[in-house]
Amino acid sequence: MADKQTILSAEKPLVYIEPIAVKASTVAQMLDVSRPKVYELAAREDFHGAFKLGGCTLFSVEALREWVRAQCRAGGAE
Repeated sequence: MADKQTILSAEKPLVYIEPIAVKASTVAQMLDVSRPKVYELAAREDFHGAFKLGGCTLFSVEALREWVRAQCRAGGAE
């Protein structure tokens, strides 16, 4: 999968850069769950994709994808 995608327009190309880490509110939207549920995910022993940057908790998009795939293979999250 490409890290960025160029969309051609008449004026100038728009470039989309896929984020490698996102805030809890974005993870909540991605998973269609609440922000408190996202922080529960961050505390799980089987999820290793949350980290602090300054005062903000960020989530690795790749780790989140891997965790979701593992949940699918296992038949669902607890």
